[in-house]
Amino acid sequence: MKILVRDKSVKILKRTPKKSIEELREHSLVILNKPKGPYSRKATRFLLDLGIKKAGHAGTLDPITTGVLPIFLNRGNKISSILSLSKKIYRANMHLHKEVPKADIKKAVKKFTGKIEQMVPRKAAVKRQLRTREIYESKVEKVEGRNVTLYVECEAGTYIRKLIHDIGEDLGVGANMDDLERIKSGPFFLKSAQSTKTITNALTSNDEKKLRKVILPLERAVEEMQKVWVDDGVIKPFSHGSPVYYNGILQLTDGIKKKEKVAVFNTKNELIGLGIARGDSKELLTETEGVAIRNDINLLKIK
Repeated sequence: MKILVRDKSVKILKRTPKKSIEELREHSLVILNKPKGPYSRKATRFLLDLGIKKAGHAGTLDPITTGVLPIFLNRGNKISSILSLSKKIYRANMHLHKEVPKADIKKAVKKFTGKIEQMVPRKAAVKRQLRTREIYESKVEKVEGRNVTLYVECEAGTYIRKLIHDIGEDLGVGANMDDLERIKSGPFFLKSAQSTKTITNALTSNDEKKLRKVILPLERAVEEMQKVWVDDGVIKPFSHGSPVYYNGILQLTDGIKKKEKVAVFNTKNELIGLGIARGDSKELLTETEGVAIRNDINLLKIK
């Protein structure tokens, strides 16, 4: 992202200083490679058994689904919603009820790219209604008889099981989902996800290297978000719920839209919270009076 500088007189660190293990435990997340079997909530419970006070997962995976499950620890749990609402990538196995030519399968899958409408499944925990979701990319990776491997990049809240059902209906043969793996959530890919055993071993050891491998700073979670950096004089008022005024902004990323959620950083390049932009990047860069960023979530405890 391009950085727009509003105040060149204040130096901002390019890299966030290395945090102590104590700081990481209080403001961090782990990326679990969820196994098949438990729901997300149950898959998260082992962290509480290990003495973590709070552990909240971002995005729900049902028992059949494996893969990337970000889990925010302690005060980090306050921003878990940012990944719940982030773009997702899945690899799914679609089982067709009858064999279909590969060309026809590809043609049908292509139809379900872009804006689609989905009826919320009966078993879902939300109100059953028709919802619009966006499929950014969908493609056939492999066809073996009636088993089809699909790659789907989609908006948060997309029901892959329902997508597969609808593709089967379009083909006129019916289809069901056999397996589903989440391979990306927000900025986190499957290769960065750790097993329950690896996370447990790290948290119960005194090996700092192992701990730093599995406990990630919260700054990693907002890598794909728009950002603003604020003057140090803003930090204490912000921690008490005050907004950020235009003159408190030092620099920002280009492309911020009005009412967009942004990550707020201090001059040490540390995440201090989230805010809602009252204007776009141009306004945030040039305006001098009034509220620029409404306080949404603050992560600091300052008396």
